[in-house]
Amino acid sequence: MRVETQKHIRNQASKIEDITGMVGILAETNLVDKAHIQLRLNQLKQRLETISDTLREIEQSEDLGWLEDKAGVDA
Repeated sequence: MRVETQKHIRNQASKIEDITGMVGILAETNLVDKAHIQLRLNQLKQRLETISDTLREIEQSEDLGWLEDKAGVDA
């Protein structure tokens, strides 16, 4: 896998970790109302959709031959 591709994947993983943290905070707090939580969840959903789209672009831009294991079997 190209170094640039690895960098892009790590960047997307970091964004997912950020979202996971935000969801955890929303789940633990009782200081915000339902409407605010719904708004934040919709925003986080949009961010996850953007990340998903980016990962699909990365997948299509990279030669996936590296997924083949040493026995020559596709992963």
